Amino acid sequence: MQESGVIGGLDAQLVHALQIAPRASWQTVAPVLGIDPVTAARRWNRLENSGLAWVTGYPGRRLIERICTAFVEIDCRAGSVEDVAETLVGLPQVATVEHMAGGRDLLTTVFVPGLGALSDLLLRRIAALPGVTATRASIGTRLYGEGSRWRLRALSTVQSERLRLSSPPPPRSGATGLDGPDRALLPELSRDGRGSAVELGRAVGLSAPTVRRRVGRLIADHDLALRCEVARELTEWPVSATLWAVVPADRLAEAVRVLLTLPEVRLCASVTGPHNLLFTVWLHTIQDVQRLETKLGERLPHLQLRDRAIVLRQTKLMGRLLDARGRAAGVVPVDPWAG
Repeated sequence: MQESGVIGGLDAQLVHALQIAPRASWQTVAPVLGIDPVTAARRWNRLENSGLAWVTGYPGRRLIERICTAFVEIDCRAGSVEDVAETLVGLPQVATVEHMAGGRDLLTTVFVPGLGALSDLLLRRIAALPGVTATRASIGTRLYGEGSRWRLRALSTVQSERLRLSSPPPPRSGATGLDGPDRALLPELSRDGRGSAVELGRAVGLSAPTVRRRVGRLIADHDLALRCEVARELTEWPVSATLWAVVPADRLAEAVRVLLTLPEVRLCASVTGPHNLLFTVWLHTIQDVQRLETKLGERLPHLQLRDRAIVLRQTKLMGRLLDARGRAAGVVPVDPWAG
């Protein structure tokens, strides 16, 4: 780690490598970094045990299209935000919880099996919480990009290509849905995206070869996404913001294409409600929000920004519980089907 507190050197390369190949063996990763497998494993264990980096799993692009994803804004009475957030992070269907500045007190990302389950979650679990005064849900209609595509950019192009070619994914199976064992594997992979086949098998009652086959299929079918995260305080982008926009339907594809070329963009999704596009960004400074808006106005004149909010604190990020510094401090695995 560099003196500035920003992750650098071999640690940054290791994180970048796992962003490309989250479940790659140390025998695969180490030669690309010019180190031995024991050193790679030791450095990763130090990063993970200190909460500075971790690998998590969650519903992938195709699965998200079959279940219901919602971005739920929550307003709270004064003094109750922390208590409400503390309850929300314990719900497996609530993948992410953020304390926001502007327009809403909390913003959450929710995965549930369908609209009925979303209604039940909103009415019985969230709106009924002491201190909650209002909720507003925007349903994701299409996910264009999310955090697993974000890179630390510490490896060379040659190194990145070596990792991509080291373990090509199995062919897609074309399966139309997830069975019970698949659904049981997802929260275990949310708990530890690098969990061994033996460990995963022990947790869900399957043999290691069966787990390897199923995990490979889930990844290839885009039912499972894996992400290597790093505590944002260690990056050059310590500020996170969410923006809501309106784009004419015939210009939406162009807007998405431009947004996904911007290194700041982490998430981009079309949504229901008064705005049809939501995207989140990581920025160097708060002032960069205005600079980004200016850039978007020049490159996408048809995109009208209608709202924006700065994240004051993330308390949960795709199942991982975060402390005040954004370091992993626990986990409540993402599980859309949790009872």
